[in-house]
Amino acid sequence: RERRALFLELRNPLRLGTKPDHPTRHCAEVPADLELVRDAVLALAEALRTRRPARGPARETRRGIDIVLQHLDRHAHSLWGHAIRLPDGRTRLVARTNNDLEGFFRGLKHDERRRSGRRVLTNDLENLPPAAALARNLTRPDYVEILCGSFANLPAALAKLDADGIATVDDRLPDDEIVTRSLPVPDRDLVRTDEMSARIFAAASSRAPRR
Repeated sequence: RERRALFLELRNPLRLGTKPDHPTRHCAEVPADLELVRDAVLALAEALRTRRPARGPARETRRGIDIVLQHLDRHAHSLWGHAIRLPDGRTRLVARTNNDLEGFFRGLKHDERRRSGRRVLTNDLENLPPAAALARNLTRPDYVEILCGSFANLPAALAKLDADGIATVDDRLPDDEIVTRSLPVPDRDLVRTDEMSARIFAAASSRAPRR
């Protein structure tokens, strides 16, 4: 019960007064809210250091306060400072967690499983070009508007890339080359070098040492 009370006491200062994505929210309020969070958390940490019993039977209270203070000392810098002022005067609030990135990667794997029909995606993700992640921006109307005006113009824009030779397939490798899937992608580039081939041929043509 005492640890739960401490946890609730910590959650209250961390709450923002208004959600960042609220439709009535003004960008000017974001830095002020984060400043309030920082001041409240620092005040709580100072109060906990004062309230911490040095000895006596209040062992659970002491251990709970130590846990909260250790986490604040380690992670407090990640709880504020996420309001970035843009050149046009607006404020961009950066996410305080990587939940958005994790969700994006989960969706990327889900779509790749639907495309390939395979459960294990190790080889597929190794050979997936980096631009595949950027291609998901084509589902955003604002991105498409900047790129080519509208979704109706998107097929013509992609066709123009093919016509100009910009979007081409990487055909540096000969067609008759056998690609071993058991090798990681970086090792395949090493095995294909002329130096490695020369070493292999030299070792194959040399005699075995006599005992």
